[in-house]
Amino acid sequence: LPVICVETRHMKAVLKAQINKTDRNDARGIAQMMRVGLYRPVHVKTLRSQKQRMLLTHRKLMQSKAIAIENDLRATLRNFGLKVGVVGTVKFEARIKELVENLPDLVVLVEPLLIVRRVLREQIGILHRRLLAIVRDDDVCRRLMTVPGVGPVVALTYRATV
Repeated sequence: LPVICVETRHMKAVLKAQINKTDRNDARGIAQMMRVGLYRPVHVKTLRSQKQRMLLTHRKLMQSKAIAIENDLRATLRNFGLKVGVVGTVKFEARIKELVENLPDLVVLVEPLLIVRRVLREQIGILHRRLLAIVRDDDVCRRLMTVPGVGPVVALTYRATV
């Protein structure tokens, strides 16, 4: 038997119109929609595309968490009159430690966040290297990167989506 994946929001909207919402009535409604063709089929992504999408999603999540920690550290130090200023990702931890070195109470508060940030940055690097390896071995991604402004992340995002 062929399998058809249907668009869930459309199916839910139609089934919501039922008076008595039960599993039996849902099954009956789905069967009737399939019989008369009132469904919207959706494309099922390959396992490879799903894995690539997860890699991109997890990398983005870790980046946002690392940035949130950095912003929190900046705000914490600002409350004590200390300004971090413009500093890159590499020198950020050293700058924070420099600012709090004479304030032992702040060191206790800041150190755990710096450790978490360091681990997040290491893991982001690992995921990014994996992303680069995938792109390097993929002809379509390499071809997409010949377009100006399209780098490895954009190429893999496009490849995993389309």
